[in-house]
Amino acid sequence: MVGSDIAPMGPLAVRELNKLFDWADKQKNGIILFIDEADAFLRNRKSGEMSEYMRHTINSFLYRTGSPSDNVIIVLATNAPEQLDEAVHDRIDEIIGFGLPSVNERKTMLFHYLVKYCQPPRTTGEKLSFLYRHPRSLYTGKKLIRMEGVSTEVVQDVANQTEGFSGRELTKMVIAWHDAAFTLPEPVLTPELMFKVLKKFKLQHELKRTWSKEDVALMEKMDETELAKFMQQQHQTVEPQKERDPDAVRRQEEMMGKINAERMEMKAMRDPQKL
Repeated sequence: MVGSDIAPMGPLAVRELNKLFDWADKQKNGIILFIDEADAFLRNRKSGEMSEYMRHTINSFLYRTGSPSDNVIIVLATNAPEQLDEAVHDRIDEIIGFGLPSVNERKTMLFHYLVKYCQPPRTTGEKLSFLYRHPRSLYTGKKLIRMEGVSTEVVQDVANQTEGFSGRELTKMVIAWHDAAFTLPEPVLTPELMFKVLKKFKLQHELKRTWSKEDVALMEKMDETELAKFMQQQHQTVEPQKERDPDAVRRQEEMMGKINAERMEMKAMRDPQKL
C-alpha cells in the first residue's frame, strides 16, 4: 500500500485499517505489509496541519503495532524519515539506508535500462514479447529505435557525469534517450544525442538542488503536465510574509533558460526544416 491511500478514506480509515490487521492476523503463513511513502501517512502528530481523522488513524496503527507479532511484518519506505511520528520510530526494529548509486552502480543501471528501453527485439521470443506488449504495432507500424556508436566507453562517461543522480533520474534519462531518438526521422540513438539529453538532465538536477526538500519530494511524484500546473500556481501565488532569496531566484531563472534552450535544440534536431 501507499501512505497517501489513507487520507482520502477520511472517517473510514480507522475501520479499514483495523480490517486489514484483522485479516493479516488470520493468515496462517503470515504477511509482509509494505507501506511506501510512509511519511504521507505516519507523520508527526504534533503537526498542526493534520486532520483529526488522520490523527485517529495513526493512533489506531500505533495501537495495532504496539506489541510484537508472529504474523505481520511491516516494512516502511520513506525519503523523509525525520517526518515520521516519534512513536513510529520506537516501533522500528531495523533501519536500512539506501544511498545514491555509485559510479559502478550507475553504469550497471544504464546498461540495464538501455537494453530494456533502447535495444530492439532480436530473438523470436523477444519479438513475440514486443508484439504482445504492443499489439497495435501490427497495423500502426510502431517504430523501433536502434543504437549506433553506444560503446562501453560512452556509457562509462555518462556514469561519471551523473554523480548524485538517483535511480529514478537515471531511468527517466534513458527513457528520454529513447523518446528523443524515436521522434527523429531516422530513429537512431547516438552518443551525440545521448549527451544532449544528459546536458538537459544535469541542468534539471542542478535546478532541483535549489528547491526545498518538500518541493523535491512533491515534484518527484508529478508527471510533466502536473509539474507545469504546479509551477504556474507557484508563480501566481503571492506570499509577502516569505520573500525568496533574489540570488536563488536568479539562479533558478538562469537554469530554466538553459533548460529551455536545450529543449529548443532537441526540437531543431527533430524538425530542422521548421526552425
